Amino acid sequence: VDYATADGTAMAGSDYSSATGTVTLNPGDTSKPVTVTTQTDTVDEADETFTFNLFNPTNATIATSQVVGTIVDDDGSPTITIDDVTVNPEGGSGTKSAVFTVSLSAPSEKTITVDYATADGTATVVNDYSQATGTVTFSPGDTSKPVTVTTQTDTIDEADETFAVNLSNPTNATVADSQGVGTIVDDDATPTVSFTSATQTSANESGTMTLTAQLSAVSGLEVTVPFTVSGTATGGGTD
Repeated sequence: VDYATADGTAMAGSDYSSATGTVTLNPGDTSKPVTVTTQTDTVDEADETFTFNLFNPTNATIATSQVVGTIVDDDGSPTITIDDVTVNPEGGSGTKSAVFTVSLSAPSEKTITVDYATADGTATVVNDYSQATGTVTFSPGDTSKPVTVTTQTDTIDEADETFAVNLSNPTNATVADSQGVGTIVDDDATPTVSFTSATQTSANESGTMTLTAQLSAVSGLEVTVPFTVSGTATGGGTD
């Protein structure tokens, strides 16, 4: 009886070696082996199948003309990670992009998805960045995908600020690093401080004299200025 393999979800050349030939059962024989070589790999994928077909029998009839060979996948699911990103420098006005990279530890023959969403840290939505949510999809063979978050620039002196991009709900993979941190680096100049002058003009000199401390620009930080009083007027309650 003749035999030949045929592709199913497994492909000759990449998953197994095709085989054709003739099985000869001599008088008294009741069975003969036929070997098909399969290829191993480290790619996570579904179980795959090919068929083994019999035809052209002589001196017998075929009761079962086709059987299925199943190659069982034993490769572990890849893991998903996300990196940290620094937006440096923050800039003056407009927007900038923080581009995070979501990566797979190894390619897969399965479609892999993972959800993402931003979360406030010291940086807050609207004021410092635009909220972003969605799903990253890895097609078979993909190993990395970008996630872009828009950050807001300003001219206010402030501390560096952070927000997070969190991963959740993976399919066909596991999450090894679920959070990427975005750091918005401040490069705005420190404001300067000056005092206004004041003159007491009342006839008897008594009263209150107010001098105002002024910043050259609004600051996002608490500003403190040490001061002392000195001059030709005598302190201690005299003048």
